[in-house]
Amino acid sequence: MNETLLPKIEDRWARYTGTAMDLVLQHLQLRLAGETDALDADSADMIAILAAIGGRAAALGAESGADGPRWGELAELALSPAPDRATRDLGEATARNEELRGSVVAVMRWLDETDARDEIPAVREVRDEVHRLVRRQVDRTKPMVEPLFMSFGPVAS
Repeated sequence: MNETLLPKIEDRWARYTGTAMDLVLQHLQLRLAGETDALDADSADMIAILAAIGGRAAALGAESGADGPRWGELAELALSPAPDRATRDLGEATARNEELRGSVVAVMRWLDETDARDEIPAVREVRDEVHRLVRRQVDRTKPMVEPLFMSFGPVAS
């Protein structure tokens, strides 16, 4: 595309479209090469964090009073995912990853509902741990989507 087709295109809009198509093709090459490994790593990371959060919530529930957060609810949310099973099938890996992401979202909602003002230190610690997980997820995905970050705008018509 870059060596054969784009140099011969004189129309600015057609060149823009061709460049965008090339970026999408680069993105697809990266996704095909690393998608399953990235999903497996992401799922393993979420399982570890959810297990840690669930264990901590269960312990906090055992020691907290009735007027504080209902830690048992968080423990149930976080501990509900089944253990990870490494898979080489992209469909299964994607479905498993989406299931785990759903659990992470449920945990985030519980944290926001329980401590909307960020006043409970134990909730803040869990929230920070979840935010670090999300940061790692973004960092893990960024190399695969970076080709799509276009640094030019469409040609004015």
